[in-house]
Amino acid sequence: MQISTLRGGNRAHWFLRYALLVASLLLGCATVFAQGTPNVTVAKDGTGNFTTVQAAINAAPASGIAAYVIYIKNGKYKEKISVPATKTFLQLVGESVGGVILTYDDYSGKPNPAGGTFGTANSASVTVLAADFSAFNITFENTTGVNPGPQALAINVTADRAAFRNCRFLGGQDTVYTGGNATRQYFRNCYIDGNTDFIFGPTIAVFDRCVIYPKTRNDNGSGGYITAANTPPGQAYGYVFRDCVIPGNQGITTYTLGRPWQNDASTAQVAKSNNKVVFLKSRIGSGVIRPEGWSTWDAGTDVSLITYGEFQSRNFRGNLVNVSQRVSWSKQLATADTAQYQTATVLGTWNPCNVGTSVCAAFTPSIAASNFLAVKGTTASAFTWNASWAIAQVQYELMRSSTRKGTYTAVNQLTAANDTTYNFQSTDALPGPGSSYFYYLRSTKTGLTTHLTDTVEISRTPTITVTGTLGTLTQYAGGPSAARIYSVAGTNLTTDLTITPPAGVELSSNGGATWTTAPLVLPQANNAVATTTISVRLNTATLGAYSGTITHTSAPAVAVALAVSGTRVSTAQPISGPLQWWPMARNAQDSAAVRAPQLAASTATLRKFVVSSGSAAATIPPYSARYGQAFAPQADGGWTTAVGGNGSNLNRTYYEQFTVTAATASSVRLDSLLLTAYVNGSTSGTKLAVVWSRSGFRTDSANVNGGVGPTGVFLAAANGGFATPVLLTTSSTYRFNFLNTGGISLAAGQTLTVRLYFSCGSTTITTRFALVKNVLFKGEAGAITATRPSTQIMLHAYPNPTTDALTITHPAASTEAVLVLMTLDGRRVATVHPRAGSLETQLPVGTLASGNYLVRYLDASGTSVAKISKL
Repeated sequence: MQISTLRGGNRAHWFLRYALLVASLLLGCATVFAQGTPNVTVAKDGTGNFTTVQAAINAAPASGIAAYVIYIKNGKYKEKISVPATKTFLQLVGESVGGVILTYDDYSGKPNPAGGTFGTANSASVTVLAADFSAFNITFENTTGVNPGPQALAINVTADRAAFRNCRFLGGQDTVYTGGNATRQYFRNCYIDGNTDFIFGPTIAVFDRCVIYPKTRNDNGSGGYITAANTPPGQAYGYVFRDCVIPGNQGITTYTLGRPWQNDASTAQVAKSNNKVVFLKSRIGSGVIRPEGWSTWDAGTDVSLITYGEFQSRNFRGNLVNVSQRVSWSKQLATADTAQYQTATVLGTWNPCNVGTSVCAAFTPSIAASNFLAVKGTTASAFTWNASWAIAQVQYELMRSSTRKGTYTAVNQLTAANDTTYNFQSTDALPGPGSSYFYYLRSTKTGLTTHLTDTVEISRTPTITVTGTLGTLTQYAGGPSAARIYSVAGTNLTTDLTITPPAGVELSSNGGATWTTAPLVLPQANNAVATTTISVRLNTATLGAYSGTITHTSAPAVAVALAVSGTRVSTAQPISGPLQWWPMARNAQDSAAVRAPQLAASTATLRKFVVSSGSAAATIPPYSARYGQAFAPQADGGWTTAVGGNGSNLNRTYYEQFTVTAATASSVRLDSLLLTAYVNGSTSGTKLAVVWSRSGFRTDSANVNGGVGPTGVFLAAANGGFATPVLLTTSSTYRFNFLNTGGISLAAGQTLTVRLYFSCGSTTITTRFALVKNVLFKGEAGAITATRPSTQIMLHAYPNPTTDALTITHPAASTEAVLVLMTLDGRRVATVHPRAGSLETQLPVGTLASGNYLVRYLDASGTSVAKISKL
C-alpha cells in the first residue's frame, strides 16, 4: 500500500477554490471589520501587501498598545512562524477557518538545519511570545503525520493575554502548548485534535464551547491522554473547560481526560506540579473516555497535589455520564463549586471579550472537515474524516481523478443528518493494477463557505524503496569485510523482489546468519514486501579499490540501484584494544590501570555544564558507580534556557571534552569510542553528538560517522554527528566509529580532542542530568624511538590473542631488519631476524607465560610496535 498526501492539487480543484474565495470574500470581510480595519493583507497570490505571514509580522510595529490587524487570505502557508515578544497586540484574522492554514512539519528529534535536532518547544509551526496576541478564523497545523508519533506542536503560545476564536489546531502528540507560569489564555469556539497530551502546559487557560477531538491512534487500542497540565505550585488555576464537546473517534482508541505532567517519580517532591484541570458541562461521545476518567503519570505521582474535577458531564443523548468508576482522588463538583470558575475569577482583570467585538458574540460554525484519510484495502479503498464542528445537512462529496491535475468527479456523497454526528466514512473501488486514483473531499451547505481538503492518492503503482547508504568497506587479509546494512521495501508489487549483488559482494537478509553471492529473492505477499534489513560485506580476491552496484528489481517497478565501494588490502585487520578509560565512578580522571603505556594521563573537562550538586533537590550524586558522572547546565539538573541551559538544542558551547595524547616517542591509532549514557527522567530532546579534532578545534573538526547503539547499527539520520545526533532513551551503551573504523592516527606527541554534546528538552527545573560512564577509547598503540626521525609503518600480529604460533606481517624486510619480543616493562624475551624480502615472520610463543607482550619491528624503513596477548 502506498498512500501519500499531496500538498498541491489539480487545476480544477484550485479553480474551484479561487471561485469560492471570491464568493466568500464578503463573509470574510464582515468578520475582519468587526475586529478593526486590517492594517495589512497577506495573500499567496500577490494581491496583498505580503505573500507570507512571517513577513507581515516582521513589518508590524514593536511595542504596540492597540490591535494591529493582519488579514490573511485563503491559502496554505507552509512557513515557520514566530511572533517575537516585542510584537505586542498583533491580531491575525483569517478569511475562513477552513481556508487559511498555517502549517509546518517539524518534530522533536528531526534534524535541525541550524545544527542538532528540534526539541518539543521549537517544533511548533507557530510560536507566540508576545502579549495581547489574538487570532480569528485560522487553522494551525503540524503535519508530522505519524500517529502516534513524536512531539510535534501546531502552536507554542507562551504569552499572557492570548485569545483565539473560531480556530482549528491540528496535530498528534502535544498539539497545543500553553506556556508560561501565570500567563492567561482564552480559546472560544475552537477545534483542537491530537492523540497524546495534546493540550499541555503550565498556564491558566479557559476553553469555552470548544470541540476537543481525541483522534484514533494507528495502534488503536492503546490509550491516550487529552491534557497534561503541569500547573506550578501556588497557581490558583490551570485548565478550565466549559461547555466543550469531546466526540468519539473512528476507532476504538480510548482516552483519559488528563495526566499530571511533572508530577512523577523523577521530579523532586518540592518541584512537583500541582496539576489543575476541570471540565464543566462537557458533552462526551460514547466510549471515548475510559471509566476511570483520569490517569497518574507513574507510581511516583503525588495525587494529593492534583485538582481534577468534572461538573455534570453528559453523553450526546443528554444523560449524565456514569462517573461511578472515576479515580477516587478526582472530584465531582457541586453547583456551588462552579462559581470559582467564572471568567473574571479565573482570568482576573483581563476580559478576553474585550479583545474584539466578535470574540464572545453568537457563533455560527464553519464547515471544515478534518483528518481526511484514505486507506487501500484488498478489494476497495476506505475513506474517513470528521467534522470540526458538527453541522446538520452538510453534503460531503468524495471527488476522484485518475491524474493529480485532471478532472475530478464525485464518486460518492453523503449528507450529515444532524448536528451531533462528527465521524464519516466512504469507500471506492481500487484503481487498476499499475495505476492511481487521486481524491479530495468537498463539503458544502447553502449559506456556508465550501471547504475542500488536501488531495490524497491511492496507488497501485509498483514501487521499490531503498533506504540508507553503505559507506566504504575495507576487506583485510583472512576474511570478508565487516558488514554494513541498509533497508528495502516494496509496495504494490506483482512479482517477487530480487536483489542482485555485484561480483565480490555478499548479501544476507537474516542478520548475517547466512550469506550469498547469488541473487537474493524476497517474496511479495499481498503485493508488498515488508521493510527488510539487508547486510552487505565485501569478499573479493582482488586487491585494490573496488566499486559496484546492488540492483533491486520487481517487474514492472522501476529498478533501484545502490552503490557499494571499498578496498581489499593484503594486511591483517588492525588490532583494536582498550587504550584509555574513564570510569566516571569517583571523578573525571582516567584509569591508570587501563591506560596504555604510550598515552598520557587525562582528566575530562566540562564547558557550560556542571556536575550535580548532590543535594536533596538534585537527587543524584555527581559521581557514582550506578550512574557514573551526572551533569547539567545547572547543578540541580535544570536544562531550560530560562536557567541558562541549552534545552533541547545541541549547542557548540555546551560539551564535555576528553583528550587522548600520544607520548613523545609513540604513535597511536584510535578506531572507536564506547560509552554508556542517557538523561535521567526524560526522553524529550535528549540527544548526544560526538565531534573530534587533532588541533584542539583550532583548525579542524570532524564528526564520528556511525556506529552501533541499543537498536543496532546507526541510521544516517541519527549516527552521532552534530547535525545528526543519536537520540538517548534508557541507559545504553553506544559505540562510535572514527573514519569508518579505519581509525585516526596520532603521531608522537599529538592529541586527539573529543567533545560530547548533550541536550534535554524537559522543562522540569531540577533532577534532569546527563549521565555518562565507562568512556573507553579503543585502537592500537605503538612506540617509535626518537633518536632519529621515523616513518610509521604497518605492523600486524595474528592470531591475537594466541596460544603458540604468532605471525607478524611487515614491509618487505631488508638485511638489517629485526623483530624483538618484549615484556611490557621493556625486558627482551626473544629476537628474530626476518628473511630478506619477506612480508611476514613467524614467532614461536608457546613457551611464554600467559600475559601481554610487545613486538617491536626495526628496519631502515621505520619502527613500529604491536601489542599481543598470550593465552
